[in-house]
Order: sequence, then C-alpha cells, then structure tokens
Amino acid sequence: MNTNTGIKNDLTPSEYSNLFGDPFWGQAGNSKARSVYVQLSEREKAVMLKANYVKMIEKARERNFNMAADCLQWWLDGTGFTKTINFNWLRRQREIRSAEDANIERFEVDLDGKFRTFLEILQEGKTKDFTTYYDKLVKAGIFGELYYSSGNSTLNSMCHFKITKKNDNYYTLSGTITHSWNDRYDWHKGASAYIYGFGFVGDSDALLVEKYCGAKPYEMRNQWKQNFETTFQIDSSGDLILKLK
Repeated sequence: MNTNTGIKNDLTPSEYSNLFGDPFWGQAGNSKARSVYVQLSEREKAVMLKANYVKMIEKARERNFNMAADCLQWWLDGTGFTKTINFNWLRRQREIRSAEDANIERFEVDLDGKFRTFLEILQEGKTKDFTTYYDKLVKAGIFGELYYSSGNSTLNSMCHFKITKKNDNYYTLSGTITHSWNDRYDWHKGASAYIYGFGFVGDSDALLVEKYCGAKPYEMRNQWKQNFETTFQIDSSGDLILKLK
C-alpha cells in the first residue's frame, strides 16, 4: 500500500488499519503495520491513525453502536459544532437512568437542606416557587455504548416547583424537573481508553489526528423534562415525607 511516506511499505489495507489490535482478548495489533508506523513522521502517523479511526467507526456500526460511530465521525469531520444527542437514546442507557433516579431521590430527601428552609417560612394558604438543582457524575460502564460515545459525563437536574402550604403540615407540589445532560468530546494527553476490537487506544493518537487531519473536539448535550404533581407532608417526627416517583 503506497502512503507516499518514502518508507518501504507493502502493507495491505487491512494491515494498514489494524494498528491497535485487541489485547483484552489477546489479539495484538498487526506487527507489520506497527513496524512501519514507528518509522513515520508525526504527520504520516496522523494519516495512518485516521484510517484506523475510520475502521473503528465501521466496527462500531457492525456492533450496532451507531451513536458511538456518529460521535467519532463528528469529531473526525472537524466542524467543532455542538452535537445534540437524541434524548430517547440517552434515557435508554442504564447509567443515565440511574443518574436521573439519583437526582430525583436527592430532591425527595432534600439533600442540600434548601427545601426544608423554604418550607419553614412558607405561610399556610400561600403558594411560592422553589428552584434548586443537583449534578450527578455519569460513569459509563465499559462495553456499553455510552462508554464509547462519551465516557463519563454529567447530568444536571433542576426543579421548578410551585409549593402550596395547606394545613397540619401538608403541602401540594406541582412543576417540573429539567434534566440537562452534557459532555465534551475531547482527549487528554497521557490518558487512554479500552476500545473493543482495538485494545487500549491512547488519547495522544487522537491528539495527533487533531493536529494534522482537522479533527476537532466538541460539546454534546440534550435535555428533557419530567412533570410532577403530588401532596407531601412533614410528619410528627419532623421528617419530610415526599415521593416524586
């Protein structure tokens, strides 16, 4: 395969795009390709690496990991534009649902104490707005598609509630929680990630592709709302009894 490097190179296309291998399953990258790669200049390495990322996209689609493939392609295309990730896909990921549930539970138990302070000064028969938020780190599990699409990310959950104090420490609540998911698709010198079928891929490889082949980091995000309407109380022991789900 002629890559115009000036180095003797008779790699086949499949060898050229098999640098990374899969050490997790005992499959090393193609040694012939690696021996050529280490002799290349930075720019020539970047071109070869880009071919391997294109192969990675193909492999992701073979596994039906189309979101992961789309995100990697967006980075390779180099627009730098924010990518809106389908919220239905996000909510199908167990790590996202777990983070959503964790934040809702924080509202229920008044983790930061702000809700209790608000209720203490709310007068009987009055209705007031209450807003607060919680952030939850979303840790993507290896082998799941979220891991390959984003890695770790953040879910911010902000409530906008109308609270009315009735009597005998009973209250009504209506309003929404807006969940905002975000992550930056970028790379960090010295870091690496395990990619199924390719092994541990160093971020330094991706940084070379950014430097010479036009790939660019970008923001990923989306948001969705949940509506709530319920009655709750502060019991005789002074405990907040609130269930949103």
